[in-house]
Amino acid sequence: MKKVAIKGAVKKTALCLAVTAALGVSGAANAEVVNFNWSGLFTMLTSAGTPLVNSSASTNSWSGTRTDISGTMSFNTATGTGSGTLVPFNFFNGSTPAAATGINLQAIGNGTGGAGTLVLGNMLFNWNGNNGIPVSIVLDGSGLFDAMNSGLTVGQTIGQTQTGDVLPASNYMKAGKEPIGVVPVATTTWNTTLVGPACTGTNGASCMGRSPSGGLPLIADTVVPSGYSVATTGIGGNPMIAGPFGGYNANFDITSMTVSSIVNPVPVPAAVWLLGSGLLGLVGVARRKRSDQS
Repeated sequence: MKKVAIKGAVKKTALCLAVTAALGVSGAANAEVVNFNWSGLFTMLTSAGTPLVNSSASTNSWSGTRTDISGTMSFNTATGTGSGTLVPFNFFNGSTPAAATGINLQAIGNGTGGAGTLVLGNMLFNWNGNNGIPVSIVLDGSGLFDAMNSGLTVGQTIGQTQTGDVLPASNYMKAGKEPIGVVPVATTTWNTTLVGPACTGTNGASCMGRSPSGGLPLIADTVVPSGYSVATTGIGGNPMIAGPFGGYNANFDITSMTVSSIVNPVPVPAAVWLLGSGLLGLVGVARRKRSDQS
């Protein structure tokens, strides 16, 4: 029992250090809360990697396979945590626009305790009377972190020419579906580990309203997408665990971010990383190990 607990603490401490290194912050003196207005694209992929055409946006410049979205984001460089909003958008002719609530972000290094630029996101979606659809996603914020390390100013825009920008996992969809190109924050092919008990009931009803629904350890997606313009492995996004689009993958790719304000918060010890919501997956693993040994 004690051995497992110590092992879990070591893993969490390593992750704390890895994420701090990823952000390029050396201590609490550099801590800032940076607020952004952002715009980007939403893409829904099936379990085979095929894009769905959003019937509410089928005449847009992306033929409906991608939907223009926007919102706000706040990121704390001391804790590696963030939050966000998403402007409701029309989706599949629902009775009301699709709306996200409780968007939470946590920098996780490379996801395995090393330095990296991955960010774990969890949120709930409300659409067409289905409230609390859990969505978990792993993003690569390389372009954003690179801009942060270079120093930000209010009014500065981080776009698709930023050093460190990366390709979204869905970039190679074909059949006339234009590629996005590199972006500051891109959806990856990483999947997350389910947080909490397995989903039961119709469309995973027992998991509705669960957030965070995904955590560590990360799981490599080995599916070869259907109909892509280049040979690649892994489908962008994380399969939804509940709701009307169960098994499908929501992709959020941020193409532009403008700094709206920068606030210097009260200094926070580096150990605060241990409280990050992205570590809940590690906690779950430790609990399962203890349960297996009992």
